[in-house]
Amino acid sequence: MAILAPVMKRIYLLILVFVFQNTVSYSQDYNNLVEKSFECINNEDWACAEESMIKALELEPANAQNALLLSNLGTVQRYMGKTDKALKSYTNALMIMPRSVTLLKNRASLYASIDSLDKAITDYSTAISLDGDEEDILYERGIIYLQKRDTLSARYDFEHILKTNPNSRSAYMGFATLMKYRNYYSEAVDLYTKVLKQNDKDAEAYFGRAEAYFYIGKMLKAREDLKKAMEIDANDPLFYVLRAKIEWSQFEKERAMADFDKAVTLGASKEKVDEIIADLQGESKKRAKR
Repeated sequence: MAILAPVMKRIYLLILVFVFQNTVSYSQDYNNLVEKSFECINNEDWACAEESMIKALELEPANAQNALLLSNLGTVQRYMGKTDKALKSYTNALMIMPRSVTLLKNRASLYASIDSLDKAITDYSTAISLDGDEEDILYERGIIYLQKRDTLSARYDFEHILKTNPNSRSAYMGFATLMKYRNYYSEAVDLYTKVLKQNDKDAEAYFGRAEAYFYIGKMLKAREDLKKAMEIDANDPLFYVLRAKIEWSQFEKERAMADFDKAVTLGASKEKVDEIIADLQGESKKRAKR
């Protein structure tokens, strides 16, 4: 089975805009804490950002800006790996701003990352009902439908994008993933190539095409594309998983295991990586008996 395109890459920090003239004047302490949280975010000091936002929320629980503050808190907690707290923060924000497309996307993305696919689809569908032509929502919902093996619904979402934007990267990437899912790897290669003609710095497209090449046995081309992807983004764990699979197929098992370890270090699920290794070992044993 091909590795499905990641759904959870797009998460958003909302900018808090304070207008002091002709509006309610909030306490300077609250404003200072919010400003401090943004300084911490800019420095990627997530613990500092979380602490500052929680103090601001506790100081003025009825502040009209708290929906945006809770959204940012959820995203920061997500970066920290505090999934349950992030979900709670997004949900509390949505209680204040239930029609916020960005909040719905953020919570949907988080649900998808923890395999709560039905809840992710619900949030994406609500966001689509509010903004039916936003490409990234349709793309991400389509990818989740593929994870649920609902190819018809996935195709509908990708076609919806194409109707609005015939040259859409999201549509090409979605259909390429659909082609890989259905084992039409050569067709997937063509679609990824279209994306790369638009932007030759697209790491995700290089990765997708590398995976398609891998499944049709074109290992040299797979390595070349994967190398380009890793030159653009050296910290995506999926890239290391694929490189490990390529290395394993070419009897470079020590290098493969090192790349599997690297993938886990970068955030890949150890359980899923162990499953891939077990599958590869099982295939190797079958070949040895032939």
